[in-house]
Amino acid sequence: MKLVEGAHHITFLSEDLDRLTAFYERVFGLAKTLDMTEEGIRHVFLEIGPTTVLHPFEILEGAALPPAPGTMFQRGRLDHFALLAPSEEAFREIRRRIESEGAADGDARDMKTMWIMAFHDPDGFYVEVVWRKPGVPDAQTLERADWKTVEQDLRHLRQ
Repeated sequence: MKLVEGAHHITFLSEDLDRLTAFYERVFGLAKTLDMTEEGIRHVFLEIGPTTVLHPFEILEGAALPPAPGTMFQRGRLDHFALLAPSEEAFREIRRRIESEGAADGDARDMKTMWIMAFHDPDGFYVEVVWRKPGVPDAQTLERADWKTVEQDLRHLRQ
């Protein structure tokens, strides 16, 4: 019997919830399904799938965020999260949008089983975008030294 079928939400802090929400709406087309203020905090739901939401909070009473993220495993207990692109075309479009936001240089890696790219959101949080290649089992993932750069499709830049 399968006991879990996915994640419901990912919660993190933001210095400016309006700025952060606008970024995820622009880049990923996420819909805001909740915007609530209560007891000195404001939080929103940004729907990323049929059962999963990003759930950022802004502490309204002037609390500062932790220091800016460092390198992997030095970012705190939640190191990063990854968003899943449903197709190669969607991955390329997200990549184009992230580049146009200045959130990353668009560098993406082909790990044989998937393409992956990273960016920093407006609060500096490290996020990845993944496109899983259909029919390629996880066991075929390449070691880091064998990853290849995914070339950018220049047709997207002209649109």
